[in-house]
Amino acid sequence: LFRSTLTIEQLAKEAGIARATFYLHFADKGELVARLMGRLTLEVVGSAGDWFQAKGRPGPQTVEHALSGIIKTFRKHHAILSAVEATKGQDETVARLFQEMMDRLCEQSRQALAKLPPGRLRPEVSSDLLADVLTWSVEQYCVRVVGHCDDRQIEDLIRTFTHICNSAMFSSAARVVER
Repeated sequence: LFRSTLTIEQLAKEAGIARATFYLHFADKGELVARLMGRLTLEVVGSAGDWFQAKGRPGPQTVEHALSGIIKTFRKHHAILSAVEATKGQDETVARLFQEMMDRLCEQSRQALAKLPPGRLRPEVSSDLLADVLTWSVEQYCVRVVGHCDDRQIEDLIRTFTHICNSAMFSSAARVVER
């Protein structure tokens, strides 16, 4: 939908508005994408639920719930993610907003790991680096894949990322306790 070759005329036609109406609300495609990015960021952070809010006792089940919310939100807004991917190389504002979104998601992930009780996190990993790598991995994979997945494939993806994240983060004792 938002390929860099998409014109304002095409956007306006798809929205059922005149080209002039588009310009009443947006200066250009970059501004439209920037506004959508702001909404996407808020929704992704909210969709992670208790993992980012560190309510209760964060653990493997909380990670699965968070990944389900995040992946489904990325799927819901796949057109926005595609637009960002297509425009961030040419639009500094979109690139900055994308980086801010990823910085916020990484920081939320770091904070969640920092709140884990001693002994739950694998001792051989750097929690900050692990949070960043897992956050970027989920986002990058979702940008490229979730728009083409059916419901069964999304559920498989959630289970797979849950396994990867839990195996990377939690000591084997922590994973057993939560089952």
